[in-house]
Amino acid sequence: MKKLSLQMRLTGMSVFLLSICCIGLTFILNFNANNMADVIEATVVLPAVEVGSEESFSALSTGGAELSPSVESQQARTDFFQTSIAYMLLVIAAGGGITWFMVGRALKPLKALSSRMKSCTANNLSQQISVPQSRDEVAELTESFNQMSSKLDQAFAMQQRFAQSAAHELRTPLTVLRTKVDVFRKHAEHDQQDYDKLIEGVLVQARRLSDLVQELLELTNLDGVTERERVPVYELLEQVTKDLSPLAETKKVNVFLKGSEEYTVGNRLLLGRVFFNLVENAIKYNRPSGSVCITLSPGPVVSISDTGIGIPEEALELIFEPFYRVDKSRSRQMGGAGLGLATAKAIVEQHGGTIEVSLIPEGGSCFTVHLP
Repeated sequence: MKKLSLQMRLTGMSVFLLSICCIGLTFILNFNANNMADVIEATVVLPAVEVGSEESFSALSTGGAELSPSVESQQARTDFFQTSIAYMLLVIAAGGGITWFMVGRALKPLKALSSRMKSCTANNLSQQISVPQSRDEVAELTESFNQMSSKLDQAFAMQQRFAQSAAHELRTPLTVLRTKVDVFRKHAEHDQQDYDKLIEGVLVQARRLSDLVQELLELTNLDGVTERERVPVYELLEQVTKDLSPLAETKKVNVFLKGSEEYTVGNRLLLGRVFFNLVENAIKYNRPSGSVCITLSPGPVVSISDTGIGIPEEALELIFEPFYRVDKSRSRQMGGAGLGLATAKAIVEQHGGTIEVSLIPEGGSCFTVHLP
């Protein structure tokens, strides 16, 4: 059995209530009309007689003659009853039609929203539905659906970019391995140096694949921070600065740490990885004789600014996506897979914090981490 539409149910409820009101009103009107007719018919009708005559005295003494309901009166009662019933049915029918029309107009945006939902696919999520001017619940529902569609569109686009980037990153070392093996097979004779060169190349690419897969597993397994402890943030930053001092000396970059001790609750190892990735990137992509300034403020809030090559403004929204690189050629030369910032963001969010990036007018970029 097909379910009734919302328009049909609302119209049916309105007609039901209207019918009860009309029937009650019709009954009251007929009841009052009959009582009024009875009163009128029971009224004494005196004949027109001359004052002072015997007939006048006789009429006054007897109170007049009682009249029984006439045929015309009964016919008038019947006509009134039938007319009231007809008008009642007419009002119910007209009210039902008007209700059907008004409910249909009110539900028109809802029907458009339902039709849009049915035709919604991953390819047309960016299309927005016009929000009704009524500013009612239907308008709020339409706005909510548009926001959900926009977020889903961004999620699908991010997923597509992730799949393409992951496939490209995995294909590159596999292509290198295949090329080396094909070149090796083309020569009939090989000495020990050829074998050593082939094995070295295979090991390098295999290590690259292993590191990539390991980073992907770590990124996807950050379901929750199971180990929580009181973490001294300044002490953690000091350790990160000390670990990266050889890289800073090689790149001729000065690293400064400012602030006083602040504490947060979380996984010390994972938080150390966040700051290690951020400081390492600030050193790697810096200019010779540049600087990296790490500032710890109450909150705790950690800001890591550099005087490096900076980030294009259009890339600020994509910088935390997996495999995204601002300069793909330089990133690969430095050994990056494009997962460091994505992993850092995932860890910070698992701790209930936020991470954001901004541009420095003088050149460079600044990463700010807010921890609970």
